[in-house]
Amino acid sequence: MSLMSRLAPLPLLLLAALPAQAQDAPAQPQCSGQPATWLGDDPDASDITVAGAALSRQMTTTAGTNPYAMFRVTGDMQPLRLEAMSDGDPSIRLETPDGDLLAENDDAVGLNSRIEQSVGPGDYCVRLIPVGDPDMTATVQLTRPDMPALLVDPVDTTIAACTPETPAETLGQGPLNAALPVEAQTDGTVRYLRFALDGSVSVTLRAVSDGLDPNMILFDGSGTQIAANDDADGLNARLDFPSGLAGGDYCLGVAPISSGEGTITVSVEALDRDSYLRTAWRKGELAPPTDGDYPMQAIDLAADRETVVLQDGTAQWLTFTLDRETALIVSAYGELVGVDAKLALFSRDGAVVAQADDRDGSVDARLGPVVLEPGEYRMALTDVNRPDQPGAPIRPVGLVFERFERVD
Repeated sequence: MSLMSRLAPLPLLLLAALPAQAQDAPAQPQCSGQPATWLGDDPDASDITVAGAALSRQMTTTAGTNPYAMFRVTGDMQPLRLEAMSDGDPSIRLETPDGDLLAENDDAVGLNSRIEQSVGPGDYCVRLIPVGDPDMTATVQLTRPDMPALLVDPVDTTIAACTPETPAETLGQGPLNAALPVEAQTDGTVRYLRFALDGSVSVTLRAVSDGLDPNMILFDGSGTQIAANDDADGLNARLDFPSGLAGGDYCLGVAPISSGEGTITVSVEALDRDSYLRTAWRKGELAPPTDGDYPMQAIDLAADRETVVLQDGTAQWLTFTLDRETALIVSAYGELVGVDAKLALFSRDGAVVAQADDRDGSVDARLGPVVLEPGEYRMALTDVNRPDQPGAPIRPVGLVFERFERVD
């Protein structure tokens, strides 16, 4: 036998081995004629019918790429949940490999997307499409109904009419007249609190939270709405009945404007006139009397062109007196320390003369120029970021006064 004859079988063995190796490597899936990736690691791992956990993959879009992923269904008709979650605005399409559209969705939960669809056995494609910014990365997840969803549906925080049949908790024991103040804690869901009064009482109802934006609606015993409030005190809610809330049964509905983590403190307390006025002074809503004991910083505009006020979350009051007609400009600078300054100027009789908030795109304030007659004035400096928060950390705010007087 020649050397050539002895070597001839070797290339034939190599050629025979190559198709077997190529056959072991799974072919790349195609969706609408474009390359796709398996939603799992391979075709078997992408079969949602037998998957033991959600099929999930990070997918990235660009200006020229809206990627595809493929998954498989075996057996009978299968209900599916297909979701996409991103910091951007993802949209998803469910298609056949040939490009036939079966379902699409945008903004099912916030800006995130969800498709719920039943499909028969076969291979299917999901396409990720950005809305707006083309550069986006999203988590695309496929689950059966028995598996946990990727997206959490927002909690409905609508306060419906509280009728006698509405499930509710009892606030206090018996009529509240002699038990005020009373208080309860609620979570970030819609809650109803029932209470009774055995006679007319001047009361204040509050809903206060550090992390939520409380809303509340008061209903009478039959479910008729009496009053509602949101954001009376910053983001907190308050209802005042200075003339008295009549005796009877009531139901107070409380919920955050939007769902979230946190608690809401609900209280009913007697509305005391002196306490009410001091609260209004602390918030800068009314000017305190000049002959009272409420603390005010006296400013001599003839000698003090500027001063520093220590802002603690409550209104800081200043007082000054003019003995001749003056044009005045007051600037408040607190942006660098996180203060959103607001100024309100009151005359001696308590009327608002001028007020000012954000100036030239900043949160600093500039009041004036305003022409003032001779007399006594009071001015409140408040922090819009921290309304009515006694005991909050002190932040310094610089005040600069510019005054112009007529030259005789």
